[in-house]
Amino acid sequence: MVLPKAVEQRFARIEAEFAARDRLRTFGLKPRKTVLLYGPPGCGKSLGAKRLAWNTGLPLMKVRFDVLISSFFGESAQNLRSIFSSAREKPCVLLLDECDFIARSRTASKDIGEVSRIVNSLLQLMEEYDAPGLLVATTNLESALDPALFRRFDDVFSIPLPGKIEIERLLKMALSSVRMDRTIDWDPLVAKLEGSSAAMVVKAAQDAAKAAVLASRQSLSQDKLLRAVEELQRYDTAQRA
Repeated sequence: MVLPKAVEQRFARIEAEFAARDRLRTFGLKPRKTVLLYGPPGCGKSLGAKRLAWNTGLPLMKVRFDVLISSFFGESAQNLRSIFSSAREKPCVLLLDECDFIARSRTASKDIGEVSRIVNSLLQLMEEYDAPGLLVATTNLESALDPALFRRFDDVFSIPLPGKIEIERLLKMALSSVRMDRTIDWDPLVAKLEGSSAAMVVKAAQDAAKAAVLASRQSLSQDKLLRAVEELQRYDTAQRA
C-alpha cells in the first residue's frame, strides 16, 4: 500500500500492539482490536484490512452487509452472531465491509425492523467483542453510520485520496515491471491524476503498460501514459453522469 505517513503510522501502531498484546496485558493495557476505516471508494480500505491480516499472520474473514441482510425474519442477526462466534473460536481479521449499507438500508429497505435488529445485534456484539484477532469495518459514508457504532471502535481513521507524492509512487510501483522512457516527466501526469482514487491511478498505469506490451514497444512513453489517463478519466466521467 502507498499511504501518507500519518496513515501508515496508524496501521503500524495497530500491528505493533497486536504483536505485543501479551506484554501489554501484563501492564493492564488493552491493545487496539477494533478499527473503523473510512474514506472515498477505491482508496484502499479493504486492502488495509488485508494488510493487517498479512502483517499479523491472521487469516481474513470478509463479511458483506449487502449479502448478510436477509428477507427471512431474524435470520440476518443470527447470521451475524454466528460470524462473531466463528471469529472467537478461530483468530482472524474479521472484515465488516461496506457498513454504510446498513445506514442506506434504514430508508431503502422494505423491512426496517430487520435492519434495526442487525444494527442492535452489531452494537451488542461489538460491546462484548473479546475474540483473539482483529475486527476491521469499512465505510464510504462515515456520516451515515449510527453514532453509537463509532464508540465501539478502538481506532477510527480515514484512508484519503492519494496526494501528489502518493500518486507518483503508485504510478512507479504499478509500472515497475515494464521499461519506461527516461524522459518521462511525472509532474504533468501527477497533476492530471490529482483527485483520483488509488485504484484509478493504478488502473491507468496498468492500462498504459498493457498497451505498450501489446504494441511490442521497447519502452513505455509519456504520451502512452497520458492517453491511458485521459481515456480512463473520460470513462469515469461517463459513469458518473
